[in-house]
Amino acid sequence: MSFKSQKFSPDQQLSQTSCLTEQEEETMSEQYSVRTESTTPDEQPLIRVSQKDAEMEAVSKTSEAHYSANCNDSRAEKDSQDIEIEQTHFPHEEPAVEDNVQQTVCFMESLLKMESLEDSGNAAEGITQETEFWDDYNVMLNGVASSNRKQTSPLSVAQTGRDTECGWHFPAGAGLVDEIHCPHWRFPAMSYYPSEEQMRPLDVSWRLWQKSSTEDSETPAPFKKPFMDFTVMSYNILAQDLLEANIELYKHCPREVLEWSYRCSLLLEEIHKWAPDILCLQEVQENHYQTQLYPVLTQMGYNCVYKRRTGNKTDGCATCYRSSRFSEVSVMPIEFFRPQTEILNRHNVGIVSVLRPVVYQDSKIRAKGSLLCVANTHLLFNPRRGDVKLAQLAILLAEINSVVKSWKAKGEHCNVIMCGDFNSLPHKPLYQLITTGELYFEGLPAWKVSGQKDLSNHSNCHRLFAPLWPNSLGISDCCKYITSNEVVASQSAVSASPGGKLLYSHDFLLKLRFCPVSCVRPYDLEFIPGVTDNEPDVSSGNWRGVRFGDTLRHQLDLESIFNHTLPDSGESEVTTLHSEGGATVDYIFYSPKRTSELAEGQSDCEGLKLIGCLSLLTEDTLWSMEGLPSHIFPSDHLSIVAQFRLDLNAAAF
Repeated sequence: MSFKSQKFSPDQQLSQTSCLTEQEEETMSEQYSVRTESTTPDEQPLIRVSQKDAEMEAVSKTSEAHYSANCNDSRAEKDSQDIEIEQTHFPHEEPAVEDNVQQTVCFMESLLKMESLEDSGNAAEGITQETEFWDDYNVMLNGVASSNRKQTSPLSVAQTGRDTECGWHFPAGAGLVDEIHCPHWRFPAMSYYPSEEQMRPLDVSWRLWQKSSTEDSETPAPFKKPFMDFTVMSYNILAQDLLEANIELYKHCPREVLEWSYRCSLLLEEIHKWAPDILCLQEVQENHYQTQLYPVLTQMGYNCVYKRRTGNKTDGCATCYRSSRFSEVSVMPIEFFRPQTEILNRHNVGIVSVLRPVVYQDSKIRAKGSLLCVANTHLLFNPRRGDVKLAQLAILLAEINSVVKSWKAKGEHCNVIMCGDFNSLPHKPLYQLITTGELYFEGLPAWKVSGQKDLSNHSNCHRLFAPLWPNSLGISDCCKYITSNEVVASQSAVSASPGGKLLYSHDFLLKLRFCPVSCVRPYDLEFIPGVTDNEPDVSSGNWRGVRFGDTLRHQLDLESIFNHTLPDSGESEVTTLHSEGGATVDYIFYSPKRTSELAEGQSDCEGLKLIGCLSLLTEDTLWSMEGLPSHIFPSDHLSIVAQFRLDLNAAAF
């Protein structure tokens, strides 16, 4: 049975409604009951309203129960489960207009009574509780649920002028000029839709901490030696002056992430998050260091050393360490610019610091560890000048070797950590020199030293030949400073003449493949200091006994903390990214602990054990995050973080 609505003026509807007698109401109720029971229980019809009254479809079971009660007061005293309706057959004809109006009025009055109820699903007795849906309602007839559901369509905001999120709005009353508001139904506990409390912002961690694969199982407690774990961070923070001078490399970045104030806050947050014990920074602009970085870092408990680049450069390197964990032994700033040497005409710098690990207890030093030599540098970027990179690296290695050798002469071992921006790709010649301690460079194209760019199509590539740098630099091909004692030892052919002057012997000149005639000094040979004199000046470095070979070497045992590929996918990691691409150029090298190769008299405290490091990201991952710098990373480089374990001397307790 369906109600058909017809159009009447408001006065006509009110007059018809007021003329309804009690007898007509009873007749209407009996007609409704007969139509209902004329069908089987399994085929109960679903009351449908007309298309104009579609908004009134979503009626709860309770409203139907109240509707029956209001339409027939005489049947309210009987039990709802024992209602017996007389079987009266009416001819199949459409109801009168008065019946339709009266039924609509009764229906609307029941809705108005339900507006004050909090839980309409529990208001009526004898009505079976069913699952409620966001936009589906079960229409009940005499306590029997229909097997079909009708989806309701709420009025739009344009029609009602109300926000549909506040609830449902239905027309009611004579002429449908009034409006009934039904709030949203509350979801059951096991609703399909998640509650608002479950929606939380996700905290995405892009970089994860990776444990080292070389980490051994814990030593049994009775044999465990005292140790100290510390964290090292190396970070090229991108000087603002360099960013603005090369702005074309960062055209992919939003303007706000390129502002120094924004980047500085992210930088300090990252340092605070990882809380390194030793912090090595590159491209640190001097004015930003003095006004912003240094005050904050000192408040965080760091002691800082800064070295600005030579020339008119405004940035440099900074090495910081926690005073609560390390004490400073010595600091050596290094300048790679040497005006007397043509190959060293670039304004790069480095810092070599010697620190001693300390363990405090009750404001007193409880233990001390072996010395730690921390080197921080930023080598030349130019991909074409691999010879300059090798010369700068040789100076840094020579300084580290000098520190290690001086403390070894005092009977104390010194572990090494060398970190920074080396502007060289993994497994390229410069990287191989550091990790293997040897590099054959004769005839090597200069661009291949770092491998940053493939310049093989250039016909005029510069190639490397011995010697890479002059003897006046005072550094041998073993990347060591040459002392005066080594010069004298190498010149075993030098002897004292009767006149007291040092002369080169015949045997010595033969070793240098000079002809015998060269042993006789011409009478009219012009005297040129350092060239034709027979008294070599040790300080000038023009020593005939020191030869520069075609292979560079060093005696420092160093390893990288990275494998340079992701363990799962095998993709290459990168430490820097800009509009021209990404690459790995930043490293932390360290002297590893080799317990299986301890020589006689070697201490167990020698060497560092890598505990873990902060994972890097691939180039594709960084581009998916809008590249570098970004709202997450403040520089065009990623920070490099590693944790080491240093054994302490038990006798120090």
